[in-house]
Amino acid sequence: MPTASTTFPPDPASARACRRFLVGALEEWDAGEFADDAVLLLSELVTNAVLHAGTEIRVYVRLKTAARHGRVLRVEVRDGSPRLPAVRHYSMLSGTGRGLAMVAGTARKWDAEALPSGGKRVWFELAAVDG
Repeated sequence: MPTASTTFPPDPASARACRRFLVGALEEWDAGEFADDAVLLLSELVTNAVLHAGTEIRVYVRLKTAARHGRVLRVEVRDGSPRLPAVRHYSMLSGTGRGLAMVAGTARKWDAEALPSGGKRVWFELAAVDG
């Protein structure tokens, strides 16, 4: 089961660096079918961490094979803030607040969980059914 992880500073440039990190892992694992959705959703989670947590950001990526779902990509974003995010319902004209709704609508599964050591993890899974 391939895995990768790395840490980024709480800086707006980290969203771009996280995308490069993820694309590199997916290329190495020959898992390009996940790239578009995974990059989009990771960008949303990292941007939220930069804006709302202001702490170091750790990204974990794991590719596994599930009997009913084919290959499954799990992406986790961890930060030092204990405040869990919530899906908001903003106007379509709003310039912010729709990221988690996009995660919820695109991912096979997602959640946000407090960590026993402090902070939180927000994760999502994408599935690619073998065809």
